[in-house]
Amino acid sequence: MNSSARPAPVVVAVDGTDRSEGAVRYAIHEARRRRTRLTIVHVAPTALPVGGSMPYMDYPRDALVEVAQRILDEAVGSARALDPDLTVDGVLRQGRRVVELAVAAAAGSLLVLGRETRHGLDRVYVGTTTAGVAARAPVPVAVIDGAWQPTQHGRVLVGVEPASSEVLAYAFPLAAARHALLQVMHVWKVPDPYASLDRGRSVTGEWVIAATRLLESTVSDWRASFPDVEVEVSVVPGRAAQVLADAAAGADVLLLARRRRDIEHPGRLGPTTRAVLGHPGAPVEVVPLTGVPQHAPLVLERFGEILKS
Repeated sequence: MNSSARPAPVVVAVDGTDRSEGAVRYAIHEARRRRTRLTIVHVAPTALPVGGSMPYMDYPRDALVEVAQRILDEAVGSARALDPDLTVDGVLRQGRRVVELAVAAAAGSLLVLGRETRHGLDRVYVGTTTAGVAARAPVPVAVIDGAWQPTQHGRVLVGVEPASSEVLAYAFPLAAARHALLQVMHVWKVPDPYASLDRGRSVTGEWVIAATRLLESTVSDWRASFPDVEVEVSVVPGRAAQVLADAAAGADVLLLARRRRDIEHPGRLGPTTRAVLGHPGAPVEVVPLTGVPQHAPLVLERFGEILKS
């Protein structure tokens, strides 16, 4: 096989902290599953956050690169020790972390990041790397807890927005490859001022029934293409981020979609995706949608009205 025909690698970012440990394990697991190689990336900063009245301090470039190379070499060595049969490469970049990681992701099929654990000023100074990269990367971005271990639960959960059912084009092949149950979930919330009214509860029930019917219709097209994938469909009233995070407990992965543009003009992460990325728990993959084929659009509502199937 020539090199041009090899599957694109799984790319994982490391930062020298224990936040990266679960990400590296997940990336190794995915590289094995996809029968491809692993690329480990570290981005050397051009300045270091120190806080206080002077949030950043410049250091000599050579000193920063020396430390960065040591971080990268240690990560590559650890990955090779975990799986001696896996081809592992290291890539050192320098610059703005979000942009450099998004660029590095373009050479791979999946980018894996450790879940952000910083809070307060540290998060402000360093920036929200996870959300920034997930909004820009041209490939799916997996966000992983530092303590993640390769345990198979046999369940893939996908959150479906009314206008983003294309994510099913990613979810069904993934569930098939993992021999996993696929749970397709849409979450909808009655506006707070009306949630306590009897009529509000009635509307919620009616909406769930109608939306479930539409969602089942869309999923049926994919079921025909993937007859071996067991599927569960649910429409759940509630706060989307909390419902999805709770439902993802015990799942192998939670899939969420975003509209893909490009690195210079990235798509935006919605508030639900941003909130879910901050929840500790199951791996979350943010999937860019541009260019993903779909069988049929899924539109459950328009201007607050339920669309009848």
